[in-house]
Amino acid sequence: MFRVKNTALKQNRMHILEAMPVSKAIWVLALPTMVAMLIQVVYNMTDTFFIGKLNNPNMVAAISISMPIFMIIQAFGNIFAVGGASLISRLLGRGERENAKQAGAIAFWAALSMSIVVTLIGFLFRRKILMLCGATDETIGFALSYLTIMLFGSPLIGLQHALNGLLRSEGATRESMTGMIMGSILNMILDPVFIFTFNMGIAGAAVATVIGNLVGFLYFIGFYVQKKSVISISPKYFRLNWEFIQEILKIGIPATMGMMLMSLGFSLTNVVARGFGNDVIAANGVVMRITNIAVMLTIGLAQGCQPLMGYSYGAKKYQRLLATVKRAITIGTIMDTVFAVLFFLLADFWIKVFIVDPAVIDYGSRIIRAFTVAMPFLGMQMVLMNMFQALGKSIESLTVSLGRQGLFYIPALFIFSSLWGFDGFKFAMPFGDIATTCLAFVLFWRMQKKFTFTEKELPGGQARTVLDSQN
Repeated sequence: MFRVKNTALKQNRMHILEAMPVSKAIWVLALPTMVAMLIQVVYNMTDTFFIGKLNNPNMVAAISISMPIFMIIQAFGNIFAVGGASLISRLLGRGERENAKQAGAIAFWAALSMSIVVTLIGFLFRRKILMLCGATDETIGFALSYLTIMLFGSPLIGLQHALNGLLRSEGATRESMTGMIMGSILNMILDPVFIFTFNMGIAGAAVATVIGNLVGFLYFIGFYVQKKSVISISPKYFRLNWEFIQEILKIGIPATMGMMLMSLGFSLTNVVARGFGNDVIAANGVVMRITNIAVMLTIGLAQGCQPLMGYSYGAKKYQRLLATVKRAITIGTIMDTVFAVLFFLLADFWIKVFIVDPAVIDYGSRIIRAFTVAMPFLGMQMVLMNMFQALGKSIESLTVSLGRQGLFYIPALFIFSSLWGFDGFKFAMPFGDIATTCLAFVLFWRMQKKFTFTEKELPGGQARTVLDSQN
């Protein structure tokens, strides 16, 4: 009975990718991912919210300083989440299910090995890394307390990120959402217990986060153990298939370099903000968590569409691919414009939710209003970035991934701050997002020009486009 039920679920996921109308398929795939991302944002803000109630800006700053380190840990998991998902969705589109299982096993076991290595390095150099991330004499003690505990759970963080991407690759976005929500909600429940009831302060926030990640990881593992997935992470499918490894790394490394540059960008942001005072570090950390609501929902939309784009490309349904891209960009642009208006008009309110320190509120409201300038551009940027990854376009993916931080934001951070002080500091990120979106659009436009399309009518009136030029 369970086998029949699991088979029906697998067939339904393939139907979504293969034949469901594009608009409906986008919502079926993207909505669970967006909900999971929203819960993830709330979960990420929970530590800041409860620590903020202690009304100590140095504790809030310590969490912000630790953020880049966990972005690096997630980035290594992201090699196999993004690279593995891109390869798997294309293999499924071509009907190669056994190869897709092998790709899943390679991605999982490689992610496990990488997470362990990164965690050991983090333990050995945690104090030096925190100082490089912008820690001061006032914040280093709090940051070490938080980071040391979090590192114990860092392999779970990396693996959970990788498994989440592999689930999405086969269209199992509801299951992906469930695992993320379970861990996040548990973390939100445990935060006040460990911080206030057990009087552990910032260390309690770290303990709650580790437990939450453990529960989410166990749910994902259970999904594969019960054989509900189309693909597999079983060791029996693990083979040193260098062609698959190359394909995973070709897309995974650019995505990871983008995340690592983002981590470096956050670290350098804290270093530059340190020159304006710890209040600016705290304010910027709060703003990043608030604006992450819009950013992560947009990423959720783009990631939810990624298996549909990759599957359509592998199955040579190019018209379906382009329809997915255009509709996802439209949805993202409308959504982010609404967020921009809300953040601009209610800037002070959002900061006060987390901390009531007057200086932090003043700096934070000025930063968040500057950020709203670029928010309407996020939809196009994120959808096109995920499209390049889904299609296995390594050069375009690398260019956009490096562009946001390396080409635009980091140089602007130093140049703008040097020329215009705090005003330059707050507008560096919006400049980076707008410039990256323009770059992504140019690459997309040039890619389209390489194709010659001829349309044939399929049963039901669905247009299918045949690519007869360079791929």
